[in-house]
Amino acid sequence: MATGADMSSELSFSLWALMTGRHSAWLDGWRHGIRARRDTRTVMLLDLFGPHALPEFLAVLPDRRDTAAETAQSLDARATGYLHDLGRARRLGPLARGLAGRDRRSRILLGELTAEYQAAAITPYWGQIASLVQADLRRRDEVRRAYGIGGVLASLVPGVRWEPPVLTVPQCGDGVCEHRLGGRGLLLQPAVLGFGAVCFAGHDTPDGRPALIFPAEVATPLLADDDTGTTPSLIALLGRTRAAALGAIAAHGPCSTKALATRLAIGQATASQHASILADAGLTTKVREGGAVTHRITPLGLALLDGTASNGRKKPRATVIQLTDTPSPRPVTDRPDVRVRTPARTAP
Repeated sequence: MATGADMSSELSFSLWALMTGRHSAWLDGWRHGIRARRDTRTVMLLDLFGPHALPEFLAVLPDRRDTAAETAQSLDARATGYLHDLGRARRLGPLARGLAGRDRRSRILLGELTAEYQAAAITPYWGQIASLVQADLRRRDEVRRAYGIGGVLASLVPGVRWEPPVLTVPQCGDGVCEHRLGGRGLLLQPAVLGFGAVCFAGHDTPDGRPALIFPAEVATPLLADDDTGTTPSLIALLGRTRAAALGAIAAHGPCSTKALATRLAIGQATASQHASILADAGLTTKVREGGAVTHRITPLGLALLDGTASNGRKKPRATVIQLTDTPSPRPVTDRPDVRVRTPARTAP
């Protein structure tokens, strides 16, 4: 199992989600937020993706802290081979063509673009991403202790089959790929910023251990710390979603329950419940106007927001992830004959 969130995996999966338009409701807030943050040059990065293909070279960086340098140095024969294959399926843009030809300026530009995108679309959400991944890992560790590693593998995504010594995993790539682990083991890496995609990547680590990158199961809207003006102390007091609701009502004026639900990317019934709790505490008021209920911030709510504004930041609390506990009697890792088989399958 991974030890935490992986920056390059989040970057790669999030770009694929943007390119394909595939996402779930809890990512709506993130999608709306990055429209204001991301550089217009992001479209050049999207040209590296296909509807059923993730560029592995963006998801295998050994050190995610210097994204520009690592990305510019990460191209190898596999990367250029991927781009040539993509070029046979459709016409490539200038950046992709330059990378396929190993043009030095294109590699430097790729590093700059990924660093810009990371700063706009990943870093502002990194605290919550890290907490969600840790929660996912803790839950899967509970499954491992109860049912073994086979139970963990069965909980990753629908369609996983473990038939020793073969692990069959649906992925977004075309064709059938067979990867022989040869006793190296397999790193299981959850990723928050994706929807439905699974990627098998050969990490450039000293032991050469590959990774199976899969979508973390998330049940809370992904919000940047500065999206609503809320602070960690307010989140600790009210909970992330309720604090975000209070901040949204304050920042955007009186709003209906439907508008609040849309802004927070949650269900209308859930938004109504959170708004009612805020109103019962005297932080907001709710007034029925025709067929809708309008929510307004109160002086007490404003005072609470103002009073927490100067507090220091810390990571948000983890969210408990619900997974399917499917038992499997036999462990699968650390065996030299284990193979991972990824059949052709259209991305969900």
